[in-house]
Parts: sequence; C-alpha cells; structure tokens
Amino acid sequence: MPVRPHGEGEAGERVLRGLRLAVELSVVILAIEAVGAYLSHSLSLTVDAVHNVPDILAFAISWTALQAAKEGATGDFTFGKHRLEVFAGLFNGLLVLGTGAVFGYEALDSLVRSTAFAGPVDAVWILVAAVPTLALRLVNMRALGGLPGRIRDLNLRSVMVHLASDVAITAALLVAGALILVRPADGWADSVAALAIAGILAYESIPLLRGGWAVLTERIPPGITLDGITRSALSVPGVTEVHDIHVWAVCSSLVCMTAHVEVREMTLRDGMAVVERLRDRMEKDFGIVHATFELEAPS
Repeated sequence: MPVRPHGEGEAGERVLRGLRLAVELSVVILAIEAVGAYLSHSLSLTVDAVHNVPDILAFAISWTALQAAKEGATGDFTFGKHRLEVFAGLFNGLLVLGTGAVFGYEALDSLVRSTAFAGPVDAVWILVAAVPTLALRLVNMRALGGLPGRIRDLNLRSVMVHLASDVAITAALLVAGALILVRPADGWADSVAALAIAGILAYESIPLLRGGWAVLTERIPPGITLDGITRSALSVPGVTEVHDIHVWAVCSSLVCMTAHVEVREMTLRDGMAVVERLRDRMEKDFGIVHATFELEAPS
C-alpha cells in the first residue's frame, strides 16, 4: 500500500517566491509612505505607513513557517512543522488587530478634539505616496493571487487578507487626499480615513483569529460533516458500517481523519483494496489527504 504524503509538497517554491516578493515590495511601500507621511502631516498615511511594519514582519513569519513546513516529517515532528503555519496566521491576526486598535483610538481622539495630527495636511503628498503604493500592492496581490487554491492554507490566506485590505486602505487614502485637495478646509477627512483604515485592520483580523482557533481546538474543518463522510464511505463496495470517526486539521491544508470500518467477509488483500478506495474517496470528496481506517469483521 503506498505511503500517503503529509502535505510537504504544498509549500512549493512559487509560494516562497511570492512571500519574498511581498516582503520586498512592502519595504519599498514603507519607504514611500514614510516620506509621504512626514511631508503631508497626514494621520491616515502615517497609520498605513506604520501598518507596513507589522505587515513586513507578518510576511517574513509566514515565509519562515512555510520554509519550516517544507522540511517534512521528522522523528520529533511526525506530521512535519505544518502547525507553525497556524501560529503564523494567528500572530498575523494579532498584529493587525493591535495596529488597528492603537491607531483607531488616535483617529477617534483627533476627530473628537478637532485637532490636526501634526499640522495642516498637504493633500498633494498623500496622493504622491498613495498612487505608487496602490500600484505596488496590486502587483503583490496579483503575484500571490495566481497561486493554486489548494495551497492557500491559513497562513497564506492571512497574507492574502493583508493584501486585499491594503488595497482598500490605499483607496481610502486616495479618496481622503482628493477631497482635501479639492476642499482644503475639510481636513477632518484625514482623520475619518485614518479611522476607516483602523476599522479595516480590526475587521481583517477576525477570520484569521477565528480560523486559527478552529484548527488549534481541532474543530472539524469547514465543508466537512460526519454524515457526509459516513455516506461517502458506505458507498464504497464491501463497507457495511462506519463509526468512531475523528476529523481534524494539522493546518488548514492538511486535514486528517481516523475511522473504524466494518466490512463484509473478505481476504486481507481485498480489505487493503477497500482501505485504498476509502482513502481515495476521502481525498476526492473532502480534501482529506491523510486518512487512517481500522478494518473490523462483520458484527
């Protein structure tokens, strides 16, 4: 019977190259926005510039986690280091949530007090920084968005969520900059944009934290039900009953299961053929790449 992989091939070179590109472009964006924030005195641009720091750290952590998972199973880590990807996704979510909370408070305080963040806002510099930032983020998103869906685990999905929200943030900067450019007296638009950016950051952290928690608590992965597994298994010729089913995820791209399967009277060779068909069925129907079945004789 062939040995089933533990998903080591999922962390391919395309993913690692995409994450390296994400780090490199984020460093360039940080430099652009830091200069723009200093010259524009814009709170919203400052929020986004500072937000790039945890972004860079998050992308680097994701790259490190995938690199570790690529090593595969060892004597100490029999499933490999895929769970590191989950911790990376959770850490990314906490970084984003913390950034949103800190700057959300700053933006709200600025609105309540009707005070400028660091002096009159220069809308020209907001736009000068936001336009190339938008272009670079779209390039980044396109590079990672082109990866096959089957290798977008929780860790990589957290990066994609980062990039999607970053594009929305840049759009908020462009709107605020254009409004202030047309009506310089509406400096409050900068604080509103900063508050909106903080809200986006807080919102994007929710699915990352929820997904990571579901994996760590070994909740059955989305799209899989015990009834569905039972029906699928019973459709395999020779299977008469399925019970003691356990399904969990090591990470969101590596779903595992165990089950006791009662079969009709058959030879050992035929029983192993049933197990192989069950494995194929679980992978095809539910994406479960590591399934273990214990055969039982008829009751």
